Amino acid sequence: MLIGFFLLWIILCGNVTLEILIFDLIVTCAVFWFTCRYCYWSVEREKTFLRLVLPGLRYISLLIIEIVKANAAMLRLVLRPGFQKQAQPMLVKVHVPLQTNIAKMTLANSITLTPGTITVETRGTDFVVHCFNPAFSEGMDSSVLVDALLKMETIAGHGKEAA
Repeated sequence: MLIGFFLLWIILCGNVTLEILIFDLIVTCAVFWFTCRYCYWSVEREKTFLRLVLPGLRYISLLIIEIVKANAAMLRLVLRPGFQKQAQPMLVKVHVPLQTNIAKMTLANSITLTPGTITVETRGTDFVVHCFNPAFSEGMDSSVLVDALLKMETIAGHGKEAA
Protein backbone atom coordinates (compact mmCIF):
# COMPACT_ATOMS: atom_id res chain seq x y z
CA MET A 1 0.00 0.00 0.00
CA LEU A 2 2.93 2.31 0.74
CA ILE A 3 4.30 1.86 -2.77
CA GLY A 4 0.78 2.22 -4.19
CA PHE A 5 0.27 5.53 -2.37
CA PHE A 6 3.64 6.78 -3.60
CA LEU A 7 2.95 5.80 -7.22
CA LEU A 8 -0.58 7.22 -7.12
CA TRP A 9 0.77 10.58 -5.96
CA ILE A 10 3.34 10.62 -8.78
CA ILE A 11 0.71 9.67 -11.37
CA LEU A 12 -1.69 12.37 -10.19
CA CYS A 13 1.06 14.95 -9.87
CA GLY A 14 1.79 15.88 -13.47
CA ASN A 15 5.48 16.69 -13.26
CA VAL A 16 8.18 15.17 -11.10
CA THR A 17 10.90 17.15 -9.37
CA LEU A 18 13.07 16.44 -6.37
CA GLU A 19 10.90 18.67 -4.15
CA ILE A 20 7.74 16.90 -5.27
CA LEU A 21 9.29 13.48 -4.60
CA ILE A 22 10.37 14.51 -1.09
CA PHE A 23 6.93 15.98 -0.34
CA ASP A 24 5.35 12.83 -1.84
CA LEU A 25 7.43 10.63 0.44
CA ILE A 26 6.42 12.62 3.53
CA VAL A 27 2.71 12.62 2.63
CA THR A 28 2.82 8.93 1.66
CA CYS A 29 4.36 7.97 5.01
CA ALA A 30 1.73 10.05 6.85
CA VAL A 31 -1.15 8.42 4.94
CA PHE A 32 0.38 4.96 5.49
CA TRP A 33 0.71 5.66 9.22
CA PHE A 34 -2.94 6.76 9.31
CA THR A 35 -3.97 3.62 7.44
CA CYS A 36 -2.05 1.41 9.87
CA ARG A 37 -3.40 3.24 12.90
CA TYR A 38 -7.07 3.55 11.99
CA CYS A 39 -7.85 1.15 9.14
CA TYR A 40 -6.53 -2.15 10.55
CA TRP A 41 -3.57 -2.32 8.18
CA SER A 42 -0.08 -3.27 9.33
CA VAL A 43 3.46 -3.58 8.10
CA GLU A 44 3.07 -7.38 8.22
CA ARG A 45 0.04 -7.19 5.95
CA GLU A 46 2.05 -4.95 3.65
CA LYS A 47 4.85 -7.53 3.49
CA THR A 48 2.36 -10.32 2.79
CA PHE A 49 0.73 -8.24 0.06
CA LEU A 50 4.10 -7.59 -1.59
CA ARG A 51 4.96 -11.31 -1.44
CA LEU A 52 1.65 -12.07 -3.20
CA VAL A 53 2.06 -9.64 -6.11
CA LEU A 54 4.12 -11.94 -8.37
CA PRO A 55 2.07 -15.09 -7.62
CA GLY A 56 -1.08 -13.03 -8.25
CA LEU A 57 0.20 -11.92 -11.64
CA ARG A 58 1.13 -15.54 -12.39
CA TYR A 59 -2.42 -16.62 -11.46
CA ILE A 60 -3.92 -14.02 -13.80
CA SER A 61 -1.72 -15.21 -16.66
CA LEU A 62 -2.64 -18.85 -15.98
CA LEU A 63 -6.33 -17.88 -15.93
CA ILE A 64 -6.03 -16.15 -19.30
CA ILE A 65 -4.34 -19.25 -20.75
CA GLU A 66 -7.10 -21.49 -19.35
CA ILE A 67 -9.79 -19.20 -20.78
CA VAL A 68 -8.18 -19.36 -24.23
CA LYS A 69 -7.90 -23.17 -24.02
CA ALA A 70 -11.55 -23.46 -22.93
CA ASN A 71 -12.62 -21.18 -25.78
CA ALA A 72 -10.80 -23.42 -28.25
CA ALA A 73 -12.42 -26.54 -26.76
CA MET A 74 -15.88 -24.97 -26.94
CA LEU A 75 -15.32 -23.90 -30.54
CA ARG A 76 -14.22 -27.42 -31.53
CA LEU A 77 -17.31 -28.84 -29.85
CA VAL A 78 -19.80 -26.33 -31.24
CA LEU A 79 -18.49 -26.34 -34.81
CA ARG A 80 -18.57 -30.14 -35.20
CA PRO A 81 -21.42 -31.75 -37.09
CA GLY A 82 -23.87 -33.38 -34.71
CA PHE A 83 -23.26 -30.78 -32.04
CA GLN A 84 -26.53 -31.54 -30.22
CA LYS A 85 -25.52 -35.18 -29.64
CA GLN A 86 -22.16 -34.23 -28.15
CA ALA A 87 -23.58 -31.66 -25.78
CA GLN A 88 -24.10 -33.50 -22.51
CA PRO A 89 -24.67 -30.87 -19.83
CA MET A 90 -24.17 -32.19 -16.33
CA LEU A 91 -23.59 -31.13 -12.74
CA VAL A 92 -20.29 -32.26 -11.26
CA LYS A 93 -19.20 -32.19 -7.64
CA VAL A 94 -15.57 -31.07 -7.33
CA HIS A 95 -13.54 -31.19 -4.11
CA VAL A 96 -10.84 -28.53 -3.82
CA PRO A 97 -8.25 -28.40 -1.02
CA LEU A 98 -8.43 -24.62 -0.57
CA GLN A 99 -8.85 -23.27 2.95
CA THR A 100 -9.54 -19.55 2.71
CA ASN A 101 -12.80 -18.05 1.50
CA ILE A 102 -10.99 -15.63 -0.82
CA ALA A 103 -9.19 -18.50 -2.57
CA LYS A 104 -12.44 -20.45 -2.92
CA MET A 105 -14.24 -17.38 -4.29
CA THR A 106 -11.40 -16.72 -6.72
CA LEU A 107 -11.48 -20.29 -8.01
CA ALA A 108 -15.29 -20.31 -8.27
CA ASN A 109 -15.25 -17.12 -10.31
CA SER A 110 -12.38 -18.42 -12.45
CA ILE A 111 -14.34 -21.57 -13.23
CA THR A 112 -17.33 -19.44 -14.21
CA LEU A 113 -15.15 -17.25 -16.44
CA THR A 114 -13.95 -20.21 -18.49
CA PRO A 115 -16.39 -21.09 -21.29
CA GLY A 116 -18.34 -24.31 -20.84
CA THR A 117 -18.35 -24.30 -17.03
CA ILE A 118 -20.32 -22.44 -14.37
CA THR A 119 -19.92 -22.71 -10.62
CA VAL A 120 -23.44 -23.27 -9.33
CA GLU A 121 -22.79 -23.68 -5.62
CA THR A 122 -19.99 -23.89 -3.09
CA ARG A 123 -20.31 -26.00 0.04
CA GLY A 124 -17.18 -25.79 2.16
CA THR A 125 -14.47 -27.33 0.03
CA ASP A 126 -16.91 -28.85 -2.47
CA PHE A 127 -18.03 -27.00 -5.58
CA VAL A 128 -21.01 -27.91 -7.72
CA VAL A 129 -20.08 -27.07 -11.30
CA HIS A 130 -22.29 -27.17 -14.40
CA CYS A 131 -20.25 -28.49 -17.32
CA PHE A 132 -21.37 -28.31 -20.93
CA ASN A 133 -19.53 -31.54 -21.69
CA PRO A 134 -18.16 -34.22 -19.31
CA ALA A 135 -14.65 -33.69 -20.68
CA PHE A 136 -14.66 -30.14 -19.27
CA SER A 137 -14.80 -31.45 -15.69
CA GLU A 138 -11.70 -33.63 -15.93
CA GLY A 139 -8.85 -32.51 -13.69
CA MET A 140 -10.72 -29.52 -12.31
CA ASP A 141 -9.82 -30.39 -8.71
CA SER A 142 -6.08 -30.51 -9.42
CA SER A 143 -5.69 -27.86 -12.11
CA VAL A 144 -2.89 -25.32 -12.39
CA LEU A 145 -5.27 -22.70 -10.99
CA VAL A 146 -5.83 -24.73 -7.81
CA ASP A 147 -2.07 -25.26 -7.45
CA ALA A 148 -1.40 -21.53 -7.87
CA LEU A 149 -4.04 -20.66 -5.26
CA LEU A 150 -2.61 -23.23 -2.84
CA LYS A 151 0.83 -21.64 -3.19
CA MET A 152 -0.67 -18.22 -2.57
CA GLU A 153 -2.42 -19.52 0.56
CA THR A 154 0.90 -20.88 1.79
CA ILE A 155 2.62 -17.54 1.18
CA ALA A 156 -0.17 -15.74 3.04
CA GLY A 157 0.24 -18.12 5.98
CA HIS A 158 -3.00 -20.08 5.51
CA GLY A 159 -1.66 -23.16 3.74
CA LYS A 160 -0.85 -26.59 5.11
CA GLU A 161 2.89 -25.88 5.25
CA ALA A 162 2.31 -22.83 7.44
CA ALA A 163 0.23 -24.76 9.95
